[in-house]
Amino acid sequence: MPSKIVHRIERELGVAGLAEALAVRLPASDLRSLLLEVYQLRARAAKESAALAQAERDALVAPSSVDARDFAAFDLAAYEVAEEFDALDLSPVCPFGASSRLGGTHQNNLLTTIRNVEGLGDSTIAMALEAARRRSSADLIRLCSSHRVIRLQPFDAPGLTPHFRLFAMVTAGRDRGAWAFETQHLREHVRVYLNLFRVLEAAGFSIERPLVEISDMGAIEAVLEEAGVTHEDIRQNVRAHWFGGSERFLKERGIDLPTEMEHRLLNETVVEPLRAEFPEAEFRVNQARLEGLGYYRGFALRISPQAPDGHRYPVADGGFTDWTARLLSNQKERLLISGIGSELVCKKYRYAA
Repeated sequence: MPSKIVHRIERELGVAGLAEALAVRLPASDLRSLLLEVYQLRARAAKESAALAQAERDALVAPSSVDARDFAAFDLAAYEVAEEFDALDLSPVCPFGASSRLGGTHQNNLLTTIRNVEGLGDSTIAMALEAARRRSSADLIRLCSSHRVIRLQPFDAPGLTPHFRLFAMVTAGRDRGAWAFETQHLREHVRVYLNLFRVLEAAGFSIERPLVEISDMGAIEAVLEEAGVTHEDIRQNVRAHWFGGSERFLKERGIDLPTEMEHRLLNETVVEPLRAEFPEAEFRVNQARLEGLGYYRGFALRISPQAPDGHRYPVADGGFTDWTARLLSNQKERLLISGIGSELVCKKYRYAA
């Protein structure tokens, strides 16, 4: 349904059904030509002073507050520990509709262009497309990339910006049965991040006592369905950048989910092997996680190290999705995605010079 703003525009222009005509009746190539002409005319009327004014007030076009040398140090360490992954330098744009169709992101929260592409809001989307393309010639695909992404949803948490740098990884392959693919590569992604923290410690970062949480999102979803909680309830009330959102949501509805529990498969195949390898980290199976429910399809990870200010920030996050299964029309396809906010790490975990 058209928004109130669209109704007003159509009324003021005296063209009923304008939005539908442009979206449905007008061929995509004609719409692109029309919009190119419109913006060319607007650009001719633009003033230099307006460009400067926008640069001064608009966070969307402002540079990062992080020193680029800190990003370089982070990326050098990340690529070093992710040596098993093919490193990509991604395009700044991806196919139009990819993020909304695969990741469920509202199109209003993406930077849509008139060239039938959109600004990259999630680098794992682009890597999932590349992994699906490569799967015809390889049994196992591992990709990683450091990229600045742009997201246009309103941020009400201090320090968050509409564009930020993210180091991400994806692993794609075929189901081997008995959760063997899932547990092996979940361990692998967690291992990369914990080794990264060790390397960063030697490069001037303070990253202490990382808390690694593993969750079985399918099991959580089943419990919430029995309690009458829908995906829309969670989508409206829980956000990844609203720290503590899961706990508040569950408390308000009187739902008791275990923040720490025994999960034989995850404990034996993921937690215990990693605990022996990384004694400096804390591990738990968290079945009270709601962030990413409906987005991740299966096991998920989250890592929250302690920063110099004493707080823990969930800097690394990931889980299994059905993206390559949908792209390749094969339910046996498996895809693990994960990422770490290098912007947040450089802001919160870097020692002051």
